[in-house]
Amino acid sequence: MAEIISVKNLSHSYSDGASYKTDAIKNVSFTINKGEIIGIVGHTGSGKSTLIQHLNGLIKTDRGHIFIDGKDIWENPKDITKIRHKVGLVFQYPEYQLFEETAYKDIAYGPTNMGLSDVEIDSRVRLAAQMVGITADMLNESPFDFSGGEKRRVAIAGVIAMQPQVLIMDEPSAGLDPNGRKIIFDLIKNYRDKTGSTVIVVSHNMDDIAACADKIIVMNRGELVMFDTPQNVFYKSSLLASLSLDLPSAARIAEKLRNKGISLPKGILTMDQLVNCISDINDGGAN
Repeated sequence: MAEIISVKNLSHSYSDGASYKTDAIKNVSFTINKGEIIGIVGHTGSGKSTLIQHLNGLIKTDRGHIFIDGKDIWENPKDITKIRHKVGLVFQYPEYQLFEETAYKDIAYGPTNMGLSDVEIDSRVRLAAQMVGITADMLNESPFDFSGGEKRRVAIAGVIAMQPQVLIMDEPSAGLDPNGRKIIFDLIKNYRDKTGSTVIVVSHNMDDIAACADKIIVMNRGELVMFDTPQNVFYKSSLLASLSLDLPSAARIAEKLRNKGISLPKGILTMDQLVNCISDINDGGAN
């Protein structure tokens, strides 16, 4: 698979040179391929938010380099806006940033600032709205009349409409009920499958990450501790516990069932996998 992001020896400090200097990122390196869904996890203060804000140039690198599609994003600082069109960032609670009188105008804001034609803007708005489950009728309504989950989907559509090669989402399910969370993470997987874009998801919810990520970055105190598949990351439960990180719910339940003598395979990370394994055991017993 072709690379889309390459981070090499990235470090960043806040209040550099002061007595209260904080090292937020410490010599981090990794490579992400096109079309991957990457989860980023870590305790509060681990450097997750600082890292993702580097990836589209919201924070300038102190030390190290970030390459998007093989190009150093700070090679020409005047081109950083073009990088932000390639790497779209959806902040936590993005619905708080809605401001237009209709959902259509809010989604169109980004494409309009890209200088696109009215025809292209309209096409992108309607495609993005369709991807997130916002109907044509809703486009003409005020987003402030929508539910919390619908507002969030409008805000996400505003970034998707810019058609970034990389979509970064910071805690996309924060504050949503289980159904709202499922809608958002189904959206993430469908968006990747339909567009082939790379998606990076920051989340405290291990169930969500286990269900969608191809690989997981584990951060702790500014350092990259692990970058591997969900199966390999969650296999190291003791290390995760030392970082104040938990296993997905299904993995915890499966482990308790194993301790009670029920034979279950390793690598169970989602409730669907757990239910299927238990069903297979029951079917085998019935036979």
